[in-house]
Amino acid sequence: MRITNQMLYRGVVRRINENLSRMAHYQEQMATGQSVNRPSDDPGAVARLLTLQTVLAENEQYRHNMENAQGWVDASERALALATDTLQRARELAVSGANGSMPDTSLRALAMEVEELNNELLETANLSYGGRFLFGGGLTTTAPFARAGSVIYNGDTEDLDWEVAPGVTMTVNVHGQEAFMSAVDADGDGVREMSIFQLLDDLQAALFSGDQASVEANIDEFEAAIDHLLDVRATLGARSNRLTMAIGRLDDTQISLTSTISRLGDIDLAEIVAIYKNQESVYRAALSTGAMVLQPSLIDYLR
Repeated sequence: MRITNQMLYRGVVRRINENLSRMAHYQEQMATGQSVNRPSDDPGAVARLLTLQTVLAENEQYRHNMENAQGWVDASERALALATDTLQRARELAVSGANGSMPDTSLRALAMEVEELNNELLETANLSYGGRFLFGGGLTTTAPFARAGSVIYNGDTEDLDWEVAPGVTMTVNVHGQEAFMSAVDADGDGVREMSIFQLLDDLQAALFSGDQASVEANIDEFEAAIDHLLDVRATLGARSNRLTMAIGRLDDTQISLTSTISRLGDIDLAEIVAIYKNQESVYRAALSTGAMVLQPSLIDYLR
C-alpha cells in the first residue's frame, strides 16, 4: 500500500485533534468539578443523577413544609400558653374574691382586672402567624373572634392539613371552637358547652355584684378550663416533637443523597489533574513527532 504525504498529514492531524479533545474533556471536568457534564458523557450516570437530584429537591420542599408546620404548631402552643397564664391569673382573682372578708370596693377592683384579662384573652385568641390567624380553622385571613356583647367565634372547624412527606399529611392547627369556645362542662353532662370568655364574663359579673358564692363556684370551672388548655397544648407539643424527629430523619436522608450524588458526579481532582498532565505530555509529544516526521508538510499545513 502506498503511503502518501496527504495520508500522513491526515493521520497526524487526527491524532493531535484526538489528544486535544481528551485534554478539553479533562479540562472541563477540572473547571466544573463534575465528571458528567452532558448526557453523552455517561447516559446511565446522568439518568441516576437526575433522579437523585429530583428526590433531593422534593425533600427540600418537604423540609420547608415541615418547618412551616412546626412554626405554626409552636406559635399555637405559645398562644395557648399565654391563654393559660391569663386563666391562672383569673383563678387567683377568683380565689381572692371568694374571701368573705373582702369589701365591695376590692371586689370591684378585682372585677375590673378580670375585664382586662378577658380583653387580653381575646387578643391572644386572635393572634396570627405569618399573616394568617392561628385559631380561625380554615378561615385564616380574618380575625376569628369578636366581641358583640359576648365573644363570638367567626371561624370554622376545618383542619389545616399540610403535606410533610409523600402521601403523608399532618393537621397543624387547633381551631378556636375547640380551644376557646368549647372549654368547660358547666352542667356536668359531659359536654363542654361554655367558652373561656363566658367563664371570665361570669366571674366579672359575680365580683361586681359581690356574689362571693358564685365567685367560689367558678374556681372549679377555671381549673377545668386550665386543664382543657393544657390538654390542647399537649396535643400540639406531640405534633411539634413528631415534626422535629421527621426533620431530623429527612436531614439524614438528604446527607445520604448528597453523598451519593457527590460520588456519582464529583471528580477526584488530584486524579484528573494527573490524567490531564499525562494527556498534555502525549499532546506535546504528538506535536514534536509530527514536526520531525512531516516538517515541510506540517509547516505548510500550519500556514
